[in-house]
Amino acid sequence: MSSRAQVVLAREASRFPGTLLGVCLLLLAISVVVLKSASLQPDGSLGPYMNRQLVWASVGLATFFGASLIPYPKLGRRAWIVYLVGLAALGAVLFLGTKINGSRRWFDFGVVRVQPSELMKYVLVITLAHVVARRGEEIKTWGGLLEAGVISAIPFGFVMLQPDLGTSLTFIPIAGAIVFAAGARLLHLGLLAAAALASLPLAWLFVFKDYQKDRVLSFLTPTGDRALEGAYQTNQSMIAIGNGGLWGRGYMEGTQGPLGFLPERHTDFVFGVIGEDFGLVGAAALLGLYGYLICVLGQIATRTRDPEGRLLVVGVTAILATQLAVNVGMAMGLTPVTGLTLPLVSYGGSSLVAAMCGFGLAASVARHRVRMFVPAGD
Repeated sequence: MSSRAQVVLAREASRFPGTLLGVCLLLLAISVVVLKSASLQPDGSLGPYMNRQLVWASVGLATFFGASLIPYPKLGRRAWIVYLVGLAALGAVLFLGTKINGSRRWFDFGVVRVQPSELMKYVLVITLAHVVARRGEEIKTWGGLLEAGVISAIPFGFVMLQPDLGTSLTFIPIAGAIVFAAGARLLHLGLLAAAALASLPLAWLFVFKDYQKDRVLSFLTPTGDRALEGAYQTNQSMIAIGNGGLWGRGYMEGTQGPLGFLPERHTDFVFGVIGEDFGLVGAAALLGLYGYLICVLGQIATRTRDPEGRLLVVGVTAILATQLAVNVGMAMGLTPVTGLTLPLVSYGGSSLVAAMCGFGLAASVARHRVRMFVPAGD
C-alpha cells in the first residue's frame, strides 16, 4: 500500500486574549476622559458626549464579547449572507437614510443613529478573508485579484453615492492588505496602484463633489481665503496642538475647544484636544498605545496557521492603522479632511461598536486557533 499525506485542520481552544481587551478598555477610558474636556462649553457647562460615550462603550464591550465567542470559521461560512445583508443596508440608506450636511449615511431610529458603512468595513474583512483564503494560490493570478477587487468595489461604490469619500477610501487599504498578506504578486499590485493613480484626473472631473475638491485644495494650499474656509478646521487643530507644547496646558484647561474655535472636537479633531490638554508627551503616549495594539493584533495574526483567521486579523489591523493615520494626519495638517474618526477615542456609536466588533473577531481568531498537521498514513 502506498502512503500518502493528508492535511488535517483541527481547532484548539486557546487563552482569551486579555491583553487585547485590556488595551481596548484603556482606550475607551481615555475616550471618556478626553470627551469630558471636548464637551466643555464657553459658559462652563458640559455637552452630552461623555455620558453618551459611556453607553456606547458598554454596548461595544458586549459586542466584543459576543464576537469573540463566535468561532470565526462558522462566521466565514456565512460570509456571503453577511455581505449581501451589508450591501442591502448600504442600498437602503441611500433612500431611507437621514440626510445630514448633504449626505445620506445614517438610519435615524430616534434614540440612536446607525451608520451601516462603518459596519460594512468589517463585513468586507470577513468576506475577503474567507474568499481569498479558500482560493489559495489563485490570488497570484489576475483572476483572483479581479474577484477580490469586485467584492471590494461594490460597497465602495455604494458609499461613494452617499457621498462619503473618507469611508469609501478605507476599503482600498483593507483589500490591499488582505491580498498582499495572502501572497498576491507585487508586480500585479504595483500595476493596479499605477492604474489607480492614472485614473485620478478622471475621478477629479467626474466623481469628486465640489466640497471634496475644496478639501483637497485646502490641504494643498491652506492659506489665504482657504485658511478661513476649507482649511479652517485643520488650522485650528494645529493651533490647539501647538498650544499644548511639550506637557500640555492641563486637563480641561485648553482654549481652542471651549471657546468654540476648534470644530468637531469630539469626533474628527479629538486629537487636537488631546494635544492641547496633554501636550506632545500625552499625544505620543496615545500613539504608542495604538502602536502596541497593532503589535498585539500582529501577534495574533502570526500565531494562527489558518489562512482565513490570519487574513481576518490583517483586515482588522488595516482598518485600525488606516483610520489612525488619516485622523492624526488631519489634525496635524498632513492629510486632507476626510471625516474618519480616531478609533475607540472619537465620539460615535456606530464607529465605536463596529471597531469593538472587529477586535472581537480578532479575539475569536485567538480563542479558536486552528492548527495544521500532516499525518502520514498507509
